[in-house]
Amino acid sequence: MTNRFFRTLCAAVVILLSAAIFRPDAGNKMSAAQQAGKIYRDEMHRLDSLLAAYPAYFMDSNYAARIRVYTDLARQFKRVELFFLYFYPEKAYTTMWQPIQSTKQPAGPPLPDNFLIAGPFGIDADSIVAKSSKASRDFEKMFITRAANNFRATMAETQYEKNIPQITDAQMMEALKMQMFNMSSVGLGNGDFQLNPVNLACVQAEIQVWSKVMRIYLSQLPKSSKKLRSEVEDLLDKTEKYFVVNTDFDAFNRMELITQYLNPLSVHLTTVRKTLNIPAGTRFAALNPEANNLFEADIFNLRFFMPDTSARLFKERSELGKVLFFDPILSDNNERSCASCHKPEMAFTDGLGKSISFTLDQLPRNAPTVINSVFQPSQFWDSRVNSLEDQADSVIMNPNEMHGTSFEVVTDRITASEEYIRLFNKAFPETITQGISRKHIKSAIASYERTLVGLNSRFDKYMRGEKTALNTQEINGFNVFMGKGRCGSCHYAPLFNGTLPPHFTISDHRSLGVPVKDTMSKYELDSDIGLQHSSRNPLFKASFKIPTVRNAALTAPYMHNGIYRSLDQVVDFYNHGGGNKFAFRIFLSILPDSLNLSVTEKKDLISFVHALTDTLGTSTRPRYLPEIKGKHAALNDRIIGGKF
Repeated sequence: MTNRFFRTLCAAVVILLSAAIFRPDAGNKMSAAQQAGKIYRDEMHRLDSLLAAYPAYFMDSNYAARIRVYTDLARQFKRVELFFLYFYPEKAYTTMWQPIQSTKQPAGPPLPDNFLIAGPFGIDADSIVAKSSKASRDFEKMFITRAANNFRATMAETQYEKNIPQITDAQMMEALKMQMFNMSSVGLGNGDFQLNPVNLACVQAEIQVWSKVMRIYLSQLPKSSKKLRSEVEDLLDKTEKYFVVNTDFDAFNRMELITQYLNPLSVHLTTVRKTLNIPAGTRFAALNPEANNLFEADIFNLRFFMPDTSARLFKERSELGKVLFFDPILSDNNERSCASCHKPEMAFTDGLGKSISFTLDQLPRNAPTVINSVFQPSQFWDSRVNSLEDQADSVIMNPNEMHGTSFEVVTDRITASEEYIRLFNKAFPETITQGISRKHIKSAIASYERTLVGLNSRFDKYMRGEKTALNTQEINGFNVFMGKGRCGSCHYAPLFNGTLPPHFTISDHRSLGVPVKDTMSKYELDSDIGLQHSSRNPLFKASFKIPTVRNAALTAPYMHNGIYRSLDQVVDFYNHGGGNKFAFRIFLSILPDSLNLSVTEKKDLISFVHALTDTLGTSTRPRYLPEIKGKHAALNDRIIGGKF
């Protein structure tokens, strides 16, 4: 009897202890990071299940079933994005979140696996499916099955479940911040999908998971922060409701969502983190870890974009680089400088369709602005170099641009100037004993170019609280840019170029089918092969780096070949679906259909582009050039900025 009682008592204790462990209010409850990790695991499991079942819906079901299951899958991709894109960015950007670019495949067209959702692939009307050939249907089934299996394999390879127990609160807070930045740019700009209607449903899914994790941390706040918790929970409720009330892709007010909901939530996130004494994450060093939202003036960490992360003597180097940028001493004939093609008064372009060559002929391409080039992981239209240093080197030594015979000749001229020697010694102390070399010249010019930052336009001021900085037409234009106009799906905010937020380590490129003449009635594809030449990848034929739209009001003509002389022509080109209206065999990463923009929407869009103008602080030239002595004294008649 005693033994039976003892066994019963022990069993009861075990039950009570077990219940205590799993009770939410138990003393040994899960930490906030562990609770977030559980959400992470559950969302990944659901994505894996959807991917496993997905191939069965194609092509053996009707359109209604396919579009329903596709939408569920697309939303689930966005539900795991907060976690997967943060913890495995390299893996993510080469598979599920790969930019929309052609990819070599073992069979069939060179469509990337993420066309499973980004394309999307297989979402055809029943009438089209009925008319398709068996070979076509078999290929679609094969592609869908392969892509789904590849994604599942990618997820499994990361062994993410093993790492979930090690997740920290600092990591989760940084993941929340990065995802908020992602939603405010790529998400709202529909950079992940070609199909418009799924966009808002997917951003809504992102918000739901973000809110779910954020509420975990709100529950950890001390009683003294009751007001803060209530305020943030109320804003989360309103944000989630916003997507229930506003469902029209074309009419959706993205500006209102960002300024009234997402940016304030981002500020609250920082407040909650600091209240809970959680340190700021520093894993993604491109951004200021203390920044509250994506549009703050000091959002970028400039040192991240420098090869010398210590940024030692940056001021001295950039001052020297400014003089070199405008000095034709770098060219073979002492008549051309970097400023020949990048004039400050033209937002560092030259106003020409194609720049003038060393021999007064035309260069192959249009000169892009240098402003904000510091934030681009690759340079030139064909992305052929990965640093501003190599960009400067390439231009100086290019026989068609500055025709530098050798850096030895350049340094021989420079060392004939006492002032240049002083400037180099000050910027690069090692030159006192080692002399001036190629690397010092490149580094100085690149340092100057890194000072050419223009992120204080009227748009930026509006996003930072100056509500009179934009008018109604410009605000409407931003909504067209990010929505119906599909500009934001390639020109990602806040840089409005192809540098992919929130990590800013990838420069995207696209093939648009830009014509050789500025007409849509008779079409001929421009012969420039773009990234095919620099990458040696034939699938990148006629693909070019996505330039910035900032200061575009000042940088006409447009496109790599300068074929369009006005923003109206550019908008018309995109509105007609780019080069998709014409038959040629290259992969185009642009929607094939017209955008159907109205006359008012076009005007609003162009008005917004004008609001992105900011050249303040980037337009000054040196007052004089250093004096040259000795055998090179004849060079003292050279002109600041060059003769042509």
